[in-house]
Amino acid sequence: MKSKKLSFVFIIIIFFVIVFYAYKIGYESGITVLAKESGVDKLTVQKLMNIIKIWNIISKNYVEPQKLNANKAVFEASRGVVKSIGDPYADLFSEQQKKIFEEDLQGSFGGVGFEIGIRKEILTVIAPLEGTPAEKVGLKPGDKILKINGTSTEDMSLDMAVSLIRGMPGTTVTLTIYRSDWVEPKDFIITREIINIPLVKSKIIEQNVGYLKINSFANAVDEKVKYALLDLKRKGADRFIIDLRNNPGGFLEEAIKVSSLFLNPSEVVVIQKDKNNTQTVHFSKGPGSFRKEKLVILINSGSASASEIFAGALRDNLNIKLIGEKSFGKGSVQQTFNVDKNLLKITIAHWYTPKGFKIEGEGLKPDIELKEEKKELADAVDKNKAEQEDKVLNYAVAFIKKM
Repeated sequence: MKSKKLSFVFIIIIFFVIVFYAYKIGYESGITVLAKESGVDKLTVQKLMNIIKIWNIISKNYVEPQKLNANKAVFEASRGVVKSIGDPYADLFSEQQKKIFEEDLQGSFGGVGFEIGIRKEILTVIAPLEGTPAEKVGLKPGDKILKINGTSTEDMSLDMAVSLIRGMPGTTVTLTIYRSDWVEPKDFIITREIINIPLVKSKIIEQNVGYLKINSFANAVDEKVKYALLDLKRKGADRFIIDLRNNPGGFLEEAIKVSSLFLNPSEVVVIQKDKNNTQTVHFSKGPGSFRKEKLVILINSGSASASEIFAGALRDNLNIKLIGEKSFGKGSVQQTFNVDKNLLKITIAHWYTPKGFKIEGEGLKPDIELKEEKKELADAVDKNKAEQEDKVLNYAVAFIKKM
């Protein structure tokens, strides 16, 4: 029996086989055979047959038949099937888009330096990364991206938006942005760059308080976090502030590795649940060298994905306090499937904290909620002065000194 994971894209293509069955053994028998071969129920097959009926009507009646392209029709119909499930992270990539997506995974692209997502069906900035073009022009978490180079983002998939924003370093992209306290949208012209940001930044503040900012959970960040913590301890720190604000996430494995620096082996880092509610539990690998350190974690609306996994793991296991604003709520797992020369990407599971809190769509609510009033560095004449005006960080320093 063929796998029931046969994609809808192939199902649509295989509908054309019904034409043969319809003539050979009759329409109903053709439907039965196709349903059996594809693993899809007969009622669904009958409904999807409307696609072929529509194409047949167009082929016979459209005034400009030279514009008809069967391959394009099948692809767009297939993309419509993907769109219908309402998953903002799902998409069907053409062969050219597939190449861009694969280059993205390898990091071989120029960009503006932010993470984006879809919230309430609107393309939204999750977090501009420190020192990148997006931060320099003044973009903020929560900004709504209404247009990309004049093209409306309404109904645009997340990955399509990413492919339009990224491009050759030195070229520009124009983003039409709306912010909640603005009367009307504004255009931001941003020059793309190769994005190279320090994964970890650290320093001593307020005598014995060590400050560690993690910008991304990229490859090998766990080693950088470990050495930064050891260096801060050598300099006299005996308590730590870990700053995850505007950290859009990264790799699941890196979130597990960084969590393992603080957790004992076999403690739960994150739980993954699929459509059947089957759980895959990801455990700490230890050694938990920094388990007994006094620390707090800073989060905001730009903290997402792997950041939320790490913060949730330390709060649930060690009762570490989260300070700041509610996190973004990006807690889902995507998987890709090759379909002919195309690439299908869909969400296959959601992430839950060790105590069972669903991250996707919910976000982590801080234990101590503080709205950020930090002056934007892009607008500050003196960077050090801007950091001194960081209300959340100042509160965290005062809080941890009492621990």
